[in-house]
Amino acid sequence: MTRPRGRRGGFTLLEILLALSVLSVLLLLLLSSFTGAAKVRETLSSRAREFRQIRLVLDRVGTDLMCAFATASREDSALSLREDQLSGMPAGTLTFTAFQIPDGDSGHPPAEIVKIRYFPRIGADGVTIEIHREQSDLPFIGNKIPLRESPVADRLRGFTVEAFDGTTWVKVWPAGGTKTSLPKKVAVTLVDERGGTYRREVPIRLAGQESSVTWSGRRSVGKQ
Repeated sequence: MTRPRGRRGGFTLLEILLALSVLSVLLLLLLSSFTGAAKVRETLSSRAREFRQIRLVLDRVGTDLMCAFATASREDSALSLREDQLSGMPAGTLTFTAFQIPDGDSGHPPAEIVKIRYFPRIGADGVTIEIHREQSDLPFIGNKIPLRESPVADRLRGFTVEAFDGTTWVKVWPAGGTKTSLPKKVAVTLVDERGGTYRREVPIRLAGQESSVTWSGRRSVGKQ
Protein backbone atom coordinates (compact mmCIF):
# COMPACT_ATOMS: atom_id res chain seq x y z
CA MET A 1 0.00 0.00 0.00
CA THR A 2 1.47 3.36 -1.01
CA ARG A 3 1.33 6.43 1.19
CA PRO A 4 -0.50 9.49 -0.18
CA ARG A 5 1.88 12.09 -1.48
CA GLY A 6 1.96 14.93 1.06
CA ARG A 7 2.54 18.57 0.22
CA ARG A 8 6.05 19.72 0.91
CA GLY A 9 6.59 22.81 3.15
CA GLY A 10 7.47 26.26 1.71
CA PHE A 11 6.07 28.63 -0.91
CA THR A 12 5.88 28.32 -4.60
CA LEU A 13 7.55 30.85 -6.88
CA LEU A 14 4.15 32.21 -7.86
CA GLU A 15 3.23 32.85 -4.23
CA ILE A 16 6.52 34.62 -3.58
CA LEU A 17 6.10 36.84 -6.63
CA LEU A 18 2.55 37.67 -5.58
CA ALA A 19 3.69 38.57 -2.06
CA LEU A 20 6.46 40.78 -3.44
CA SER A 21 3.98 42.52 -5.71
CA VAL A 22 1.63 43.27 -2.82
CA LEU A 23 4.55 44.48 -0.69
CA SER A 24 5.75 46.74 -3.50
CA VAL A 25 2.31 48.31 -3.82
CA LEU A 26 2.13 48.91 -0.07
CA LEU A 27 5.60 50.46 0.00
CA LEU A 28 4.71 52.65 -2.97
CA LEU A 29 1.55 53.89 -1.27
CA LEU A 30 3.47 54.55 1.95
CA LEU A 31 6.19 56.44 0.10
CA SER A 32 3.60 58.48 -1.76
CA SER A 33 1.91 59.45 1.47
CA PHE A 34 5.22 60.61 2.97
CA THR A 35 6.12 62.49 -0.21
CA GLY A 36 2.69 64.12 -0.30
CA ALA A 37 3.00 65.15 3.35
CA ALA A 38 6.43 66.67 2.67
CA LYS A 39 5.05 68.62 -0.29
CA VAL A 40 2.10 69.85 1.75
CA ARG A 41 4.42 70.95 4.54
CA GLU A 42 6.67 72.73 2.07
CA THR A 43 3.69 74.46 0.47
CA LEU A 44 2.29 75.56 3.84
CA SER A 45 5.71 76.82 4.91
CA SER A 46 6.04 78.81 1.68
CA ARG A 47 2.57 80.29 2.06
CA ALA A 48 3.25 81.23 5.69
CA ARG A 49 6.43 83.02 4.60
CA GLU A 50 4.54 84.91 1.89
CA PHE A 51 1.76 85.97 4.27
CA ARG A 52 4.29 87.08 6.89
CA GLN A 53 6.24 89.09 4.32
CA ILE A 54 3.13 90.81 3.00
CA ARG A 55 1.89 91.62 6.50
CA LEU A 56 5.28 93.07 7.50
CA VAL A 57 5.52 95.19 4.34
CA LEU A 58 1.99 96.58 4.69
CA ASP A 59 2.62 97.31 8.37
CA ARG A 60 5.90 99.08 7.65
CA VAL A 61 4.55 101.21 4.81
CA GLY A 62 1.50 102.01 6.92
CA THR A 63 3.60 103.06 9.92
CA ASP A 64 5.76 105.31 7.74
CA LEU A 65 2.74 106.89 6.05
CA MET A 66 0.98 107.62 9.33
CA CYS A 67 3.91 109.92 10.14
CA ALA A 68 3.97 111.58 6.71
CA PHE A 69 3.84 115.36 6.48
CA ALA A 70 4.46 118.18 4.02
CA THR A 71 5.05 121.84 4.65
CA ALA A 72 3.97 124.65 2.36
CA SER A 73 7.28 126.42 3.07
CA ARG A 74 9.34 123.69 1.35
CA GLU A 75 8.37 122.05 -1.91
CA ASP A 76 10.96 119.31 -1.41
CA SER A 77 8.82 118.00 1.46
CA ALA A 78 6.00 117.10 -0.94
CA LEU A 79 4.58 113.60 -1.29
CA SER A 80 4.88 112.21 -4.81
CA LEU A 81 3.41 109.14 -6.44
CA ARG A 82 4.33 107.75 -9.85
CA GLU A 83 2.85 104.80 -11.72
CA ASP A 84 5.29 102.33 -13.31
CA GLN A 85 5.26 99.10 -15.32
CA LEU A 86 7.96 96.48 -14.85
CA SER A 87 7.91 93.68 -17.43
CA GLY A 88 4.16 94.11 -17.75
CA MET A 89 3.60 93.97 -13.99
CA PRO A 90 1.84 96.91 -12.28
CA ALA A 91 4.13 98.91 -10.04
CA GLY A 92 4.49 102.32 -8.44
CA THR A 93 7.02 104.56 -6.71
CA LEU A 94 6.04 106.41 -3.53
CA THR A 95 8.15 109.21 -2.01
CA PHE A 96 7.30 111.28 1.05
CA THR A 97 8.70 113.09 4.06
CA ALA A 98 7.94 111.75 7.52
CA PHE A 99 8.59 112.23 11.20
CA GLN A 100 10.38 109.38 12.95
CA ILE A 101 11.78 108.55 16.35
CA PRO A 102 15.53 109.26 16.12
CA ASP A 103 17.47 106.02 15.69
CA GLY A 104 21.02 107.27 15.17
CA ASP A 105 23.52 104.47 14.62
CA SER A 106 27.11 104.27 13.48
CA GLY A 107 27.57 106.75 10.64
CA HIS A 108 24.00 108.11 10.87
CA PRO A 109 23.20 110.95 13.28
CA PRO A 110 19.78 110.97 14.95
CA ALA A 111 17.18 112.45 12.62
CA GLU A 112 13.62 113.43 13.45
CA ILE A 113 12.72 114.00 9.81
CA VAL A 114 13.49 111.63 6.96
CA LYS A 115 12.69 111.27 3.28
CA ILE A 116 11.38 107.81 2.43
CA ARG A 117 11.03 106.21 -0.98
CA TYR A 118 9.41 102.86 -1.78
CA PHE A 119 10.17 101.66 -5.29
CA PRO A 120 10.10 98.42 -7.32
CA ARG A 121 12.86 96.48 -9.07
CA ILE A 122 12.86 93.34 -11.17
CA GLY A 123 13.69 90.38 -8.94
CA ALA A 124 16.72 88.13 -9.24
CA ASP A 125 14.59 85.56 -11.08
CA GLY A 126 13.74 88.12 -13.76
CA VAL A 127 10.00 87.49 -13.60
CA THR A 128 8.87 88.91 -10.25
CA ILE A 129 9.12 92.24 -8.43
CA GLU A 130 11.17 93.27 -5.42
CA ILE A 131 10.22 96.25 -3.25
CA HIS A 132 13.00 98.42 -1.86
CA ARG A 133 12.88 101.08 0.86
CA GLU A 134 15.26 104.03 0.67
CA GLN A 135 15.71 106.51 3.51
CA SER A 136 17.44 109.88 3.43
CA ASP A 137 18.33 111.36 6.82
CA LEU A 138 18.17 115.14 7.40
CA PRO A 139 16.80 115.75 3.89
CA PHE A 140 16.36 119.55 4.25
CA ILE A 141 20.02 120.35 4.79
CA GLY A 142 23.02 119.71 2.63
CA ASN A 143 24.84 116.65 3.92
CA LYS A 144 26.91 113.70 2.78
CA ILE A 145 25.04 111.11 4.80
CA PRO A 146 24.69 108.02 2.56
CA LEU A 147 21.20 106.84 1.69
CA ARG A 148 19.95 103.76 3.46
CA GLU A 149 18.44 101.25 1.07
CA SER A 150 17.14 97.79 1.83
CA PRO A 151 14.86 95.23 0.16
CA VAL A 152 11.61 94.71 2.07
CA ALA A 153 9.77 92.19 -0.14
CA ASP A 154 10.41 89.89 -3.07
CA ARG A 155 8.67 87.47 -5.45
CA LEU A 156 5.69 89.75 -6.04
CA ARG A 157 3.57 90.16 -9.17
CA GLY A 158 2.46 93.69 -8.43
CA PHE A 159 3.04 96.72 -6.20
CA THR A 160 0.63 99.60 -6.75
CA VAL A 161 -0.04 102.74 -4.77
CA GLU A 162 -3.06 105.06 -4.99
CA ALA A 163 -3.85 108.39 -3.37
CA PHE A 164 -7.32 109.58 -2.32
CA ASP A 165 -7.90 113.30 -2.80
CA GLY A 166 -11.20 113.29 -0.94
CA THR A 167 -13.25 112.37 -4.01
CA THR A 168 -11.42 109.85 -6.17
CA TRP A 169 -8.46 107.49 -6.08
CA VAL A 170 -5.57 108.44 -8.37
CA LYS A 171 -2.27 106.75 -9.26
CA VAL A 172 -0.29 109.95 -9.76
CA TRP A 173 0.34 112.63 -7.13
CA PRO A 174 0.32 115.62 -6.97
CA ALA A 175 -2.91 115.52 -8.93
CA GLY A 176 -3.28 119.25 -9.47
CA GLY A 177 -3.49 122.06 -6.99
CA THR A 178 -0.69 122.87 -4.55
CA LYS A 179 2.39 120.71 -4.95
CA THR A 180 2.79 120.22 -1.20
CA SER A 181 -0.82 119.21 -0.56
CA LEU A 182 -1.23 115.77 0.98
CA PRO A 183 -3.84 113.18 -0.01
CA LYS A 184 -6.45 112.17 2.54
CA LYS A 185 -5.46 108.52 2.25
CA VAL A 186 -2.90 106.33 0.53
CA ALA A 187 -3.68 102.75 -0.48
CA VAL A 188 -0.98 100.13 -1.04
CA THR A 189 -1.81 96.96 -2.97
CA LEU A 190 0.46 93.91 -3.21
CA VAL A 191 -0.01 90.96 -5.56
CA ASP A 192 1.76 87.79 -4.49
CA GLU A 193 3.37 85.19 -6.74
CA ARG A 194 0.11 83.21 -6.98
CA GLY A 195 -1.99 86.25 -7.90
CA GLY A 196 -3.47 86.89 -4.45
CA THR A 197 -4.23 90.58 -3.83
CA TYR A 198 -3.72 92.39 -0.51
CA ARG A 199 -4.65 96.03 0.05
CA ARG A 200 -4.25 98.45 2.93
CA GLU A 201 -5.59 102.00 3.15
CA VAL A 202 -3.69 104.41 5.39
CA PRO A 203 -5.13 107.77 6.48
CA ILE A 204 -2.70 110.70 6.26
CA ARG A 205 -3.21 112.42 9.60
CA LEU A 206 -1.59 115.75 8.70
CA ALA A 207 -3.46 116.19 5.39
CA GLY A 208 -4.86 119.72 5.27
CA GLN A 209 -2.34 121.05 7.81
CA GLU A 210 0.53 121.74 5.41
CA SER A 211 0.54 125.47 6.21
CA SER A 212 0.95 124.85 9.97
CA VAL A 213 4.10 122.75 9.66
CA THR A 214 7.38 124.69 9.54
CA TRP A 215 10.37 123.59 7.46
CA SER A 216 11.95 122.02 10.54
CA GLY A 217 8.93 119.80 10.99
CA ARG A 218 7.76 121.50 14.15
CA ARG A 219 4.18 122.75 14.12
CA SER A 220 3.57 126.42 14.96
CA VAL A 221 2.67 127.18 18.56
CA GLY A 222 -1.03 127.54 19.13
CA LYS A 223 -2.07 125.94 15.83
CA GLN A 224 -3.70 122.55 15.60
